[in-house]
Amino acid sequence: MKTITPYLLRFALAATVLTIVFRYFLSYVIENQSGIIITFSAATYGLLMFASGWHFGRKDGEYLPIFDVGFRFHLSTYLIHNGLSLLWIGLGFGSKYENLNVSIMVAIYWGIFLLLHFIFFLWARKNSVDNLDKEDLFE
Repeated sequence: MKTITPYLLRFALAATVLTIVFRYFLSYVIENQSGIIITFSAATYGLLMFASGWHFGRKDGEYLPIFDVGFRFHLSTYLIHNGLSLLWIGLGFGSKYENLNVSIMVAIYWGIFLLLHFIFFLWARKNSVDNLDKEDLFE
């Protein structure tokens, strides 16, 4: 499949490492019940994931100019984050205060937004030809 590019794989590796570090740190601070540090760690994780996606997504767009509105990166992030979170808690690495149901609800709610992104992706792909908007073709 040509849409799995080296930059998408590098992003997936970065996302995996960031998620493992985040889950470890999050479980530690939840165990110690530090609300401010929990918020700080979640914000830091979000910013690092955004920066990683921005960096690799920009390079990916130069490498393979397809019109996907970031859906492949969103899907990768969803699978990696939720898969690792469910495994982390399910295998007992989480804090005693963490609940598997919360991770399942996060996956469900995020899945709804992913579905909306997929619909937007299909609509945008239908209305473009080789990364060009149909309205811009005949100007």
